[in-house]
Amino acid sequence: MDQINRHILFCNCKGDRISADKLNDIREYLEKVPFRVTILSDLCGLAAIKRDQLKKLTGESAEILMIGCYPRTMNLLFGQASGSGVTGKSLSYLNMIESTAGEVIKEVNLFCSTGPGNKLINEINEDSGWPSWYPVIDYERCTGCGQCADFCLFGVYEKTHKRVIVINPGGCKNQCPACARICPSTAIIFPKYKNGGAIGGSEKIDEMAELKRQEQDIESFLGNDIYHSLQERKLKRQSIIKEEAMKKAYREREEYLNQNRKD
Repeated sequence: MDQINRHILFCNCKGDRISADKLNDIREYLEKVPFRVTILSDLCGLAAIKRDQLKKLTGESAEILMIGCYPRTMNLLFGQASGSGVTGKSLSYLNMIESTAGEVIKEVNLFCSTGPGNKLINEINEDSGWPSWYPVIDYERCTGCGQCADFCLFGVYEKTHKRVIVINPGGCKNQCPACARICPSTAIIFPKYKNGGAIGGSEKIDEMAELKRQEQDIESFLGNDIYHSLQERKLKRQSIIKEEAMKKAYREREEYLNQNRKD
């Protein structure tokens, strides 16, 4: 493939998993590379809020190098944006979590080793202020049991007849990975989870260690009667959602009355 068809994507992650110094060193280097580079302000946020722009990027006839967190996580986020998994020769990944800035720069040089291309720096920003803390489901592991949806109090998930889906990522409570901790299939990832492991998106999953951890977490969160506890949480979730809906209705009513008073 001609060098002009190569494209580097860089996630300037808003989480705490990659040091600011490492991000700055890599970004500064990319700004000097004579190739097309797109800076993503935060891949997680863009995958939730600006999916069409990510889908457009990965739909190009270009060889793409994506620099970010764990490859498993990045692939799922792009798949979420496009509606399907994004795999194949057109998209490869560099893991900044487990690599030094020097190692990432070395790999970038290898990617760009066939000769000069066209210099173009572009940025795609997600400036909502939202911390982009939400679950991403790995459907290769998910069995569709729905335990996460029954456990979550904030309407983040929806159970369908085929699978569980994340319908309200913004409703997730920042730094709460509890649903992932009780998932019997270790299928839920929180990309910004600082403690790593399967919940943080690592490709290396110690199945036995995860099983023991799940047993302990389920006992801690739900007690001995799991099904009764989940049913109680389901009722509590419905109460919370109704309460939020009523608050919204009252706010809208008050705004309407205030507007009429001004008129």
